[in-house]
Amino acid sequence: MSNSARIFSAVFGALLIGVALFALFQDHLSFAWRLGGGFLLVLLGSNSLWAAYRGKASWLSRLGPLP
Repeated sequence: MSNSARIFSAVFGALLIGVALFALFQDHLSFAWRLGGGFLLVLLGSNSLWAAYRGKASWLSRLGPLP
């Protein structure tokens, strides 16, 4: 994994975690949707950060090219 790909993965992971925290504190959706969506985004964001730290592919990058 190149250095620029690691930086992009880390920034994208931090962005996902930020969006998850924002979603958790919104009150126009039900608690179940906020908790489920927030948990999923935190999970994907933390995996992206961990993958950037270790220099490996994250779960999102393993999806491959989507149509």
